[in-house]
Amino acid sequence: MTRGADSRYDKLLEDLQRIEAQVNRAMLRRGFDPAQVETTALPEPLSILAAERARICEELDLLRTEDSEMVFEMNSVEIKRIEDQLRRAFEGGAWHGPAVLEVLRDVDARAAAAHPISNAHSIWELVLHIAAWEGACRRRLEGDRAQLSDEEDWPAVTDTSESAWQAAKETLAEGHRELRKKILALDESRLDQPVMEGLSSVYITIHGALQHDLYHAGQIAILKKAVAS
Repeated sequence: MTRGADSRYDKLLEDLQRIEAQVNRAMLRRGFDPAQVETTALPEPLSILAAERARICEELDLLRTEDSEMVFEMNSVEIKRIEDQLRRAFEGGAWHGPAVLEVLRDVDARAAAAHPISNAHSIWELVLHIAAWEGACRRRLEGDRAQLSDEEDWPAVTDTSESAWQAAKETLAEGHRELRKKILALDESRLDQPVMEGLSSVYITIHGALQHDLYHAGQIAILKKAVAS
């Protein structure tokens, strides 16, 4: 706990001990077992003390829970670093240059659907492909082998309207957020364990998704230049 939380915790313990002593004395004077305070009809002064005792117990439990969460956070530093690197690769702030969303920012449906380079995928197809593999990464963290078919790996673009393009980008962003949530919920002890039997470790799987994002972000940047020219 922080110094302030420690001080509050100690004060609550003192108050609890004082109130419990008062309640116990009052219960004994009335011929009751102090342990029966929760099941006995109490006069108002004693009822007030019992209610205060219950409130203090709740606050102590809350402080203990917050302390446990803080310990968990301290033990999850590497998880947070990995999640931050994935966020940078996708949203921005990466060391190498434009992230996925940054390189897509000024791409409209026409440019996304274009094939300016012979035998190369379009920007739109790459967006669907990135989404597919971020989804596969999340599914593997959840215990699904996620062996993508050809159709799942490279989904076909059947609607090239502006609204369909916006929907594709929203689906990509939402899937990315879900993957990062899944990563943040991981126990750090899993990082070096296989994500699934026969597959790479959790650490390599997540970094693979990150590298995959950057690889295709570079392709998208090249395609944008080709469309513009």
